[in-house]
Amino acid sequence: MVAVAATPQLLTIDCGNSTIRCRRNDGVVWSTLSNSPDFASLPEFVGPEAARALAVSVVPAALAATRAALAALDITVAVAGEDLPCPMPLAYDTIATLGPDRWLGAFAARTQFGRGQHAVITIDCGTATTVNVVGREGAFQGGAIAPGLAAFVAGLASRAPALPAADLDAAPTLPAKSTQACVDAGVLLGWAGLVERLVVGAQAGFGGEAKMVLTGGNAARLMRLSDLVADAAHVPELIHDGLVALAGVAPAS
Repeated sequence: MVAVAATPQLLTIDCGNSTIRCRRNDGVVWSTLSNSPDFASLPEFVGPEAARALAVSVVPAALAATRAALAALDITVAVAGEDLPCPMPLAYDTIATLGPDRWLGAFAARTQFGRGQHAVITIDCGTATTVNVVGREGAFQGGAIAPGLAAFVAGLASRAPALPAADLDAAPTLPAKSTQACVDAGVLLGWAGLVERLVVGAQAGFGGEAKMVLTGGNAARLMRLSDLVADAAHVPELIHDGLVALAGVAPAS
């Protein structure tokens, strides 16, 4: 019998505002908190086959800690935007300030849904809510950055502490008939309405329809709250998919 070598692992790493998430080839994900990472179980997760790691980061300290933890396992981390440039044209005025997670998610959506001259809009419902546009010709066109749903909740709670906390699993209706229901409606429908306005504005900005792709922890909640995005594609691991796609266009180290 001929021995078959194990397929080398490609680790994709998303160092976000809240969590550091690592994904293996088989789709299994390991995570830890960005502000206090615990890498004790990372070697077992990585295993002996890991040969390459690609990361994207919006938190430099989390990236540095992850790099150090993987360096101890003899794994070098290549970083989107530093070691690996964006493979799309960037029609953006301040490229130096463009978060690589934004163009990476847009690149993944373009790769999966935007072939054949289709424009794509990604909506990342994370710590911040970002809307990003890729035009029909395949260039990143910018978008918008707004507070995430948690920021809506925290902002109201900090400025009006006597009000009850919003129930994020509520089914809001208008007019709401209790103070709790009013808070739920204002927070949930207010956030969803903000996102809808940004998407409509983005569509008007390039003059046409686009395939909408949602990701982030509150993506499913937005789909429940908004008819505008009810038929959008929901890709929970869009950033990791973008790193895999980037690995396909970048030379192996």
